[in-house]
Amino acid sequence: MSIDAERRLAAAAFLALLVLSVFWPSPVVAVNQLCCHASLGVDDLSFLGREAPRWDVVFWCLAGLLALVILRPGNYDRRDFAEPWRMLRRLRLKSGIAPVALLIASAIAVALIWRFADAPVNAWAERVQSDSTQDAIRYANRFGGGMNPPMVILFFYFAGVAYRCRRWLRYALAMTLAGAAAGLLAQVVKFTVGRTRPEVWLGPFQHVRSAASSFPSGHTVGAFALAGVLMFLSPSRRMRGVAFLLAVAVGLSRVLAFRHWTSDVAASAAAGMVVAWIICGSVSQLTKNEEPVL
Repeated sequence: MSIDAERRLAAAAFLALLVLSVFWPSPVVAVNQLCCHASLGVDDLSFLGREAPRWDVVFWCLAGLLALVILRPGNYDRRDFAEPWRMLRRLRLKSGIAPVALLIASAIAVALIWRFADAPVNAWAERVQSDSTQDAIRYANRFGGGMNPPMVILFFYFAGVAYRCRRWLRYALAMTLAGAAAGLLAQVVKFTVGRTRPEVWLGPFQHVRSAASSFPSGHTVGAFALAGVLMFLSPSRRMRGVAFLLAVAVGLSRVLAFRHWTSDVAASAAAGMVVAWIICGSVSQLTKNEEPVL
């Protein structure tokens, strides 16, 4: 099997694992309902990292098996694991007027959404609530939180080392930096603004203690920071499109779940994309070539 075919197979296996993580442990619950009828202590509302640690062990065993398959002996040098660190040492952040201009334009757009769209969109979210909507919200939320973002980063890191693919290692490095920077920015702003969440039903212009702040959305800023890396660095149009749609789904789910106002999500998406743009502009300068090996 060629190296390209192996990489495609590894990517497909990881996508299957990522989808499984979103639904976990629902497959176990479904099988139990069909044939075993045992007392599991989990249900369809349980999810990875919550309520069922003993079942989480089963999932991480599956993830470990995939890692062992990818990191098969003799396919890489142990020194390759330090390649992202060597990239980081050569990294120089780019600066310029473009990010500032984009932030100003985003701030104006967010202010308009805050003034004219927050309350109407929240009312629309109330009208479209249903069982199927709640299911979609629940699964989309899981893509933007928990262990899923770190899983994406770790896959590109391990697979980049195993298949000696610089491009995947750059994804891992850029996602790590963009996710960390965007997350830190979100927490600083959240504790500074102190905006009330929609679920409190006090209206879009009320404020509460900073610990319960709605602005910005941590799920959304993280989702767009990671998706932005793929959108700016990946040569695959399909990958860019899927990354964007998943990030949009995360943001929309936060509005439909009444956890964030539309302006929260818009500001978070803009912040995540700007951070990803800055990081990707710097990472892309490390090498202009897309060599398949280190």
